[in-house]
Amino acid sequence: MKYLFTILLASFSVVAVAQNKVSMSIDKPQSCGDVQNEIMTFLVDGSLQSAAVVKREVSRLSSCGLDEYDIRFFGRIEALSTLLKKLTKDKLIDNLTYGDLLTGINDMKQTTNYTELKQIALLSQKLAETKGDIRTWETDVRLFQELGASQQVIDKVYKYLRENPENELSYQELLMQIRN
Repeated sequence: MKYLFTILLASFSVVAVAQNKVSMSIDKPQSCGDVQNEIMTFLVDGSLQSAAVVKREVSRLSSCGLDEYDIRFFGRIEALSTLLKKLTKDKLIDNLTYGDLLTGINDMKQTTNYTELKQIALLSQKLAETKGDIRTWETDVRLFQELGASQQVIDKVYKYLRENPENELSYQELLMQIRN
């Protein structure tokens, strides 16, 4: 009787692994092929309600070529639910694999809208992290223009940099300051 719990736990583990129904927590990265073959149990075990779980599960596909932006974008419940609508047309939700998810993600990544959105987000992030410097203004102003900043905003930033040549603020901080 004292070993009953251990025997039951071991039996459950063997059956679950044999059925390929358990998502294992792995310390070392898995190969893309291994991840793609796993069933996405988080879709049916109740943990789909957590945004952190969705991001963590999508990040498992980083070995398949997803970058940080892709993981942030597709690791949101809203993006995943959009993909699931398409993926469950031909397959039951409890049989979906990470490979199915990767196929859906790669299809969306090929669209013009996603490509443009990603480009804008990456440019915006680059600009936000760049320290405002009058000496690099000719290069930096192109980022503002590519992002569609108004001439009024561009003029305010330029004026600020001219008046503060030893600026230490990033463009994000600078924009917050001149907005006030």
